[in-house]
Amino acid sequence: MTLVSCSNKQPQQTEEVQLYNKYCASCHVAPKINELTKEIWETSVLPAMVNRMDVEGMYQDPNEVIKGYRPKITLKDWAKLENYIISNAPKLFKPINVPQADTLTQFAYKPFALDDKNGAMITYLEFANQESTLFYGDLTGKLSSFDYLQEKSLHIFQGNTPITWYSKKDSIEWISEVGILGPSELEKGKLTRKIGNDTLALENPFHRPVHTLLEDFDGDGKNEIVVSEFGNQSGRLSLLTENDQGTFTKKVLLNLPGAIRTVARDMDNDGKKDIVALITQSNESITIFYQKEDLEFEPMKVIEFSPVFGTSWFELVDYNGDGLDDIITVQGDNADVSYINKPYHGMRIHLNQGNDHFKESYFYPMYGATRVVARDFDQDGDLDFGLVSTFPNYQEFPERTFVYLENINPESYTFNTNILEDPVMARWFLMDAADIDNDGDEDIVLSSLTLGFTPVPKVLSDRWTNSNVDITVLENLLH
Repeated sequence: MTLVSCSNKQPQQTEEVQLYNKYCASCHVAPKINELTKEIWETSVLPAMVNRMDVEGMYQDPNEVIKGYRPKITLKDWAKLENYIISNAPKLFKPINVPQADTLTQFAYKPFALDDKNGAMITYLEFANQESTLFYGDLTGKLSSFDYLQEKSLHIFQGNTPITWYSKKDSIEWISEVGILGPSELEKGKLTRKIGNDTLALENPFHRPVHTLLEDFDGDGKNEIVVSEFGNQSGRLSLLTENDQGTFTKKVLLNLPGAIRTVARDMDNDGKKDIVALITQSNESITIFYQKEDLEFEPMKVIEFSPVFGTSWFELVDYNGDGLDDIITVQGDNADVSYINKPYHGMRIHLNQGNDHFKESYFYPMYGATRVVARDFDQDGDLDFGLVSTFPNYQEFPERTFVYLENINPESYTFNTNILEDPVMARWFLMDAADIDNDGDEDIVLSSLTLGFTPVPKVLSDRWTNSNVDITVLENLLH
């Protein structure tokens, strides 16, 4: 008689695996070890990680201020953890399979200089409220609008630090200034209300605000303001509500850094608008804040990414026409401690399955992808995509700074890839789409920011420094 074991007992994890799961997931989702190479782990990520931990027996600068949770670990366990990670990390990544591309012909390529200075300083770009007027802000705190048909800029506001967002409803305008552009724990950001020529800066402190959303969530006729305070090691997603005296009360919806963008949408069809938010930094996710009663919101994390992916933007669209909002994301932010060309960078389509479940159904590889716009640019009934990479592989694929994906078959995810005739004319940073020339089809606008985020070939940095291309209009030739 043969005895068959029916035990469902899982094999015991090794001590090193237990250490990895305990400490690498103590502040965020643990990245897979094979998501970074040995060199990046050893020279960049592990040193950054140990600086955020309390290692017993290791000298650490007592004057260095680390905000937030700081897990304790013995020096012996840290050595085991470090050796385990480096031993299991790949030496190199396999290169991505770069899709073949044609030169873009559906759009006319029209660069513009918005000032008389070489180099580009655009830090904010948007067709506000889907108007044909383009709004933009720069590193100097200047906010302007651009009339494409007249090829003229109009000055709107002068701040003190880089402009990160602009919102307008009725006669009230809101301008966001980041305060401190680089990583910082100082709350120097500012929101200014502008009515006509009168301006008033809110007294509330803001931690590097990068996006604001104006929406009347409770239907009382007053707009609430959702502020994405990107922060650094700390940060938050905040809600500002206006009282009868015209002052604002600030409530924290999420006490974590990395908020980049929010969209108002009734995601559960209960008649109340919810907040769909992209949270990055070490807690990369798409989180839906469901509105309950009296401006109370309940967060639900519906998509989660590894903290090394660098998720940078999202679009909320119905890709497959089933009446449910799907989510398009791009991953590619590479201006951090894990700078390397990553094969998992690109665009992802997440189909809404209902009940807070989104399934990744398609991945388009693109090193350094940081922006996406989803529109039916050729008006054939399906969604096409524009993708910007701020961190492309300039050595091997410098032409992949912008790609236009013409949707050929949405069910099989078949796209034609199109690239610009002069893809490295500028370092593309931001993008938006609207009918800028009022001819019935949607156009794309790219803006540049000439900053040394990451290393680039000298021939390119010299070109950008000595030329003056602030924006480029891709004028749709459909009509």
